Amino acid sequence: MNNIETTPFLKAEEIRKSFRIGQEEIQVLRSVSFTVDKGEWIALLGASGSGKTTLLDILGSISKPDSGSVSVDGVGYHTLSKNGLVRFRRKNVGFVFQAYHILPELNILENVMLPSLLDGSSRKETKEKALHLLEKVGLSHRLTHRRGEMSGGEQQRCAIARALMNDPQLLLADEPTGNLDSVTGQGILELFQQLKQETDTTIIMVTHDRRIAGLSDRIIELRDGVIYNGDTQV
Repeated sequence: MNNIETTPFLKAEEIRKSFRIGQEEIQVLRSVSFTVDKGEWIALLGASGSGKTTLLDILGSISKPDSGSVSVDGVGYHTLSKNGLVRFRRKNVGFVFQAYHILPELNILENVMLPSLLDGSSRKETKEKALHLLEKVGLSHRLTHRRGEMSGGEQQRCAIARALMNDPQLLLADEPTGNLDSVTGQGILELFQQLKQETDTTIIMVTHDRRIAGLSDRIIELRDGVIYNGDTQV
């Protein structure tokens, strides 16, 4: 029987990142390499300061590494122009932030529609899709409400719907339950489990909670800027 090699959907190679604070240079990521298959749900596990949010930003092309490379679906970020990278990110990557980032001047429906409108889609089609997603996350009764009228859980569900508007191949979530109570947080995790069952979206979720990480297909643990594997750092 022939062995068929498959190209990983996401590939991170030798990622290094440091920040300067005053006269001191802090190494946040030190030669991090790993691959992710299409449709996998990966948990980036680590304590505060381990480098996981910095790594997530690099995987989403929000931040550039000092050295190393990231490719998604065969496209290397380093090969794209600044505008090309923006277009690629808008079409292929969805973000769910811990702080929600719901725009206060827009209502729920408008917040969810925004990514698709920015991408040039028609308003009619965008509205239909946004309504479908908001029904899916249980917010169809809150369409005209604004950020100040929403609970934390509602804002996070709105953020998830917004992240899914352009059918991203890669969904990046930074501590999506971190600001929520346990019951509301469980509801958000169930949404991610449903997404995993119904689509081939690749999910990378940052968490410090090993219980939450255990829901994923695979855990990548960061300690002091490197991948930790049992008693070894790689």
